[in-house]
Amino acid sequence: MRLREIVAVLEGHPPSVLPEGTEAVCEAGLTAILGSPPGRLSGRRALLEHAARRQAVLERLMACGTVLPALSGIGLTPAEAAAALAANGPRLRQELRRLAGRVQFQVLVQWDARLAPTRTDPEETAEDLRLRFADRIAEALAGVAEQHVNLPLRDDLLANQALLLPQSRTDDLDRSLEQIDALWTEGLRIRQIGPSPPVSFASLTFRRVASAAIRRARHRFGLEGPVDPIRLRALRRDLLLRAAEAERAEILAAADVLDLLTRCAASGGDLHLVRIWSEGQAVPADLEDAA
Repeated sequence: MRLREIVAVLEGHPPSVLPEGTEAVCEAGLTAILGSPPGRLSGRRALLEHAARRQAVLERLMACGTVLPALSGIGLTPAEAAAALAANGPRLRQELRRLAGRVQFQVLVQWDARLAPTRTDPEETAEDLRLRFADRIAEALAGVAEQHVNLPLRDDLLANQALLLPQSRTDDLDRSLEQIDALWTEGLRIRQIGPSPPVSFASLTFRRVASAAIRRARHRFGLEGPVDPIRLRALRRDLLLRAAEAERAEILAAADVLDLLTRCAASGGDLHLVRIWSEGQAVPADLEDAA
């Protein structure tokens, strides 16, 4: 069956009208939106065009409710997507509830360093001014966001932040930007991008868990045949209490694999375990190695 790129996961039924070039897969009260087949993109222009198309799809889906975006380039068949929704349903619904009513904005504040000397007193250098403005900007944005991530800065940027905030607080963001602009109206340029889904805070990645990893996880817990979730929780607790600190991450990873089996009928083949990625945090190590 053909591979498709997973774009996002929504709760409930699919939209009545899907964005062009996408299809929906429904399972366990969740909907996965699949786009064109993932392929190797060559060149900066192709990458930018692909990113723009994905972003347009994500923004259209926002009208349907909370959107969990997926990292670009993750390919699943429709059948694999359905199995992944079924197996990871509780984790996905938990994340959808956490992000309900919240959106992402990106704020960039650029300054003209050539004009900086006109704003300094004899005791303040241009670098002092840059640091002072950067602190004031960070303070203003932190006051409105539930979470924020500092994104890479160019030399001409005082701030480049992704902000997660409730949709009901977008007016507060506008007021914060007005305060920032008042710091130096003639020398600062403010750019606001959004609202968009929380791509910098909760992007999904699906990691394949092969049969060999399942066998290793079963061996660690001493389990054969159907996995009972109640017994699995008791065994996990017992192993964690007796394990050295260095072993606990492997125990938890193996428990995740077996927990996946309790919710997925396709236990004889490959499974996919969802992980949540955010800016500034490394994507977790391959689950097969962890298990």
